Amino acid sequence: MLAGLLWILCFTGPIALPTDAYYEEMVAVRRQLHRFPEVSNREFKTRDFLEETLRAAGFTRIERMAKTGLRVVYETGKPGPVLAFRADIDALPVTEATGLPYASEHQGVMHACGHDIHTGSLFGAALAIRNDPELTGTFVFLFQPAEEGPPPGEEGGASLMIAEGALDNPRPDAIFGLHTMGNMPLGQVGYRTGGILARSDRFFLTIEGKQAHGSAPHDGIDPIVTAAAVVTQAQSLVSRRTDARDPVVLSFGEFNAGQRFNIIPAKASLSGTIRTLDVETGDLIPQYLDQVIAGVTAAHGAKYRFENETMCPSTQNDATWTKKAVAALDRAGFETKAVAPIMAAEDFAYFAERIPGVYFFLGVCDQNECANIHSPRYSPAEASLKYGAGMFYTYARAFSTGQ
Repeated sequence: MLAGLLWILCFTGPIALPTDAYYEEMVAVRRQLHRFPEVSNREFKTRDFLEETLRAAGFTRIERMAKTGLRVVYETGKPGPVLAFRADIDALPVTEATGLPYASEHQGVMHACGHDIHTGSLFGAALAIRNDPELTGTFVFLFQPAEEGPPPGEEGGASLMIAEGALDNPRPDAIFGLHTMGNMPLGQVGYRTGGILARSDRFFLTIEGKQAHGSAPHDGIDPIVTAAAVVTQAQSLVSRRTDARDPVVLSFGEFNAGQRFNIIPAKASLSGTIRTLDVETGDLIPQYLDQVIAGVTAAHGAKYRFENETMCPSTQNDATWTKKAVAALDRAGFETKAVAPIMAAEDFAYFAERIPGVYFFLGVCDQNECANIHSPRYSPAEASLKYGAGMFYTYARAFSTGQ
């Protein structure tokens, strides 16, 4: 009864959270990760540190999985829902330029995407959840490696965690995640029902022509001109073959051809990415692109090879759980705001494909202007740990006790 009263008192104003009691512990975890970042599938010391710290905090059911990840299960011993929470732990191959006193000591590696904040937040929430006697049910904390993508030829990330049983025994009723955003004010929570992050496809295209001297193009088949026409015509797929209300991005990122200024080469190689939110549209755009390529190359007398690979599905927020999560945050005193989707991709999507998922953005900027994710100057306000942990704990409290 007393804990419930304290909960109400804590959450009548903006923003004083039970998780604040663990702020120093969150900061310590965050700074350890920030100082010693590790890239995808190489987070061995990160995993070991987290495992040791979690055991010292009293957690006993800790399982290693997905090479460098952890699953922590806490059972209250009382019947109730099974709720999962996920934080990614990997860093990026970026040279840090923040000037922080706890800046990266690993040259060329940096927590430039805020995963240190995600992890510190989840750690603080786990402590608060474990020490709340009023909570019921079971809580699953996933510390996931390789969100940024495993090295070529390796498995990793959310899909590998799922394959190794992260969502089994017990099976969660829902899963919650978040991402820091440097272009949102500190503490603001951005939410959206349905697609909030895009599906990511990667494609490769080779156009085969016929080599000729630059002074006699009629003797050859120019793959550069053909490829340029493909790049131009492909943009009509976005403007003319998809619903204007359905976001689609089609970008060419590589275009390689030729070795000498006066020789028309025999082939051109291109690659790019497709980003979509709608599941059906995501399946159609690669087919449409193949049709454009076929038509353009036929018109130029060239041949082609086209390959498309889906790297990550779109992240879809469950409508029912999202509505309830936003209501819980509002009651707790958070500033919530409906936001537009972002066409980046996140492998949290794999979790949300299998069980209801809720994935929101957390503002971490406490200045007039802040660097955003993947910048060497990305420096989230450390106070964002309180908000991140508070979000996770608010979900636990709301869905476990109904408060």
